[in-house]
Amino acid sequence: MTTNGDNRSSSDAIGVLFGAGRLDGCRAMKTLFGSVRYRRASVEIIDGDLDAALAELLKDLGAGQSPLPIAAAIPTNECYFATRPIAAGAAAASPRVLLRESLRSSSARLDQLAIDVIHWQPDRRMVAGICAAPVQRVEAIRAAVAKSKHSLQRLEPGAACLIAVSPEREGRERRSSLTTRVLLGDSSLLAVMSRGAKPIHWQSLPLPPGDEATGIVSAIRSLETAANACGLDRTPDHVVIHGRSELQSLTDQTWLNNSLDGALRWVESPTLKGADVAQALADRLMADEDEGFDLVRQHRDPLQLRRIVPYKEIVAYVCVACVLAMVLWMRLNSIRAQSTALVSNAPPMVADGTNPRPEKERLAARASAVSQFLDKRVRWSGMLGQITQTLPEGMRLTGIRGSAPLPKRSKGQTKSFPATLVLQAECKLDPDGSMPSSLDNLAVSLHSLDTVSPHFDSVELSDVHRTRAQGTGITGAAFSVIFTAKTKGGR
Repeated sequence: MTTNGDNRSSSDAIGVLFGAGRLDGCRAMKTLFGSVRYRRASVEIIDGDLDAALAELLKDLGAGQSPLPIAAAIPTNECYFATRPIAAGAAAASPRVLLRESLRSSSARLDQLAIDVIHWQPDRRMVAGICAAPVQRVEAIRAAVAKSKHSLQRLEPGAACLIAVSPEREGRERRSSLTTRVLLGDSSLLAVMSRGAKPIHWQSLPLPPGDEATGIVSAIRSLETAANACGLDRTPDHVVIHGRSELQSLTDQTWLNNSLDGALRWVESPTLKGADVAQALADRLMADEDEGFDLVRQHRDPLQLRRIVPYKEIVAYVCVACVLAMVLWMRLNSIRAQSTALVSNAPPMVADGTNPRPEKERLAARASAVSQFLDKRVRWSGMLGQITQTLPEGMRLTGIRGSAPLPKRSKGQTKSFPATLVLQAECKLDPDGSMPSSLDNLAVSLHSLDTVSPHFDSVELSDVHRTRAQGTGITGAAFSVIFTAKTKGGR
């Protein structure tokens, strides 16, 4: 009977704490939106029938016929755990040899223990973490899970899974730090020295009612005493107390902080309750975290390639690469289409590869001519509008004749003709029959207009004479206003 490694799920997992007379379970299910829902249940073991109790627990958790992965734990007090420093050449020693050296007993029945060893380096020295539990207990759990048609993925001490999930609730800078943790229960506590998610040493001690602060400090000092024997050269940097938050207001926080070396924090979870242990097991299994102790490690199926290669991430990266390649391909086609359109609409001299200089010079000459025309042109509408507003009362225009400045090329030379403007007007005579006095300053007034002065150098009155209307016989005056510009300068 082996542990099925193929049935690992990242969206549905079950954690079970196999207590002495009770089973605590938690099922973690990930929703479509990424959140995790939990379903918890507890079952008493009646007459030692573990198979029936597990079947009832799985039924309460809603585990149907389809096999689900199960992570199991046994109570901490049923396990042996020790950490000891090892030499560089002792890493190849067998788990039984390391356990016998740790127990310092040659008569221990190691064949009756399930042993797991982790080699790692919490500080300067390499250490071996040794965990052992009765084989009979481990086999009973494996047989019960196998009978339920589900898959047992791992079996570890309850304290190990609690320590593994504790750093996830802390800041990133503290997740890998050396920390002392005290998990409080109703009548006992579990003091653990850990580095990140791996325990270095733990102790289960009674929690004296009414004097919990003294029990906490004693447990922490006992851990610090054992630090050197566990391969540590310094004491932990932080102290974290888990659970029993109501004790914060009942204990002397000042005395507690002064009695401890590290920075003290008090958090709500996880605790020693079976529900917290089961949830920690389900969370670790769902996150596919394979580090830590596993008392059924030797029963696992042979390691398969799909458990090593992160095929989901590879598929995701390939899909993203395909999408990017498609976008770039569409963009390249769009650029090519634009290039083809520009070439097809380009002038023939660009398309057939001839020299574009003559066409460039012709266009430059045309642009220069247009620019000169715009600089010298006369805005007749604005000028005539201002002139009519300036005419005195009783005076009106009867004719308008004008020409714009125009250069003319003749015999290789360019001659400029200035702008001209001739206005015919008439007005009434004064009551005494003399010419109106408004004619005296008319030429000066018109020349001072801002629309006239830039284009014409002089304004003169010409051909002033008396007139008589044939129909009415009314006499008046008619005259011409001549606007002239100098020939030089293109006027």
